[in-house]
Amino acid sequence: MEKRAFAGPVLHFAVGSALVIGSYGLKDLIDGLLHPQVLYDYFGAFSLIYLPHGVLVLLAWFYGWLSVPIVLPATVLSVWLLRGPDAFGAMMLLLLTLKTVAAPLTFDLFRVAGVDARGPGQALNWRVLFLIGLVQSVISNQARFWLGCCGELSADQLMLAITGSVIGDMVGLLAVMLGAMFFFRALRQG
Repeated sequence: MEKRAFAGPVLHFAVGSALVIGSYGLKDLIDGLLHPQVLYDYFGAFSLIYLPHGVLVLLAWFYGWLSVPIVLPATVLSVWLLRGPDAFGAMMLLLLTLKTVAAPLTFDLFRVAGVDARGPGQALNWRVLFLIGLVQSVISNQARFWLGCCGELSADQLMLAITGSVIGDMVGLLAVMLGAMFFFRALRQG
C-alpha cells in the first residue's frame, strides 16, 4: 500500500516532467524547420509555436499549484540542456520561476473574479482555458520583457515583441489542446 501511495506522485512528476521536456525539444525542432524569416524580422526573437506554454497551462489546470514543483525543475533542465550552462544564470532562473508561477496564479485570479475553471465538478471549458492561457501569456511575457531578457527595445519594438510572443504562446496552447483532445478521444474509443 505504501509503495502505491508513493508511486502515484512519482508517476505524475515523471509524466509531467516528460511532457515539459518533450515540449521544449519539439519547440526547438519546429523552430528549426518552421520559422519564416519575415515574421522573425517583424516580431523579433519568438517561437511561432511555443508548445511549453500549452503544456504549462494544461498542467496548471490539472494540478493547480502542485504544477510548480513538476514544471519548474523540468523547465530548468530543458533550458539548461537546450541553451547550455552559459545562457543560464540568476535572471534566467527568476524568469523561469515567474513564468511557472504565473499559470496557477492566473487560474486563481480567474477564480477570484468568479470564473472557476478548476473547481470540483467543473467540466473542462476549452474557451475559458484558452482565455486563461492568453492572460497567463501576457503576464509572463510582461515579466520576460520587464526583466530585460531581450536587451533594450523601443516602445514599438517592445509591443511587437510581446505580440509575437503572445501569438506563439497561443498557437502553442492551441496545438497542445488539440493534441490532448485527439489523444483522450482516441483513449475513449480504443
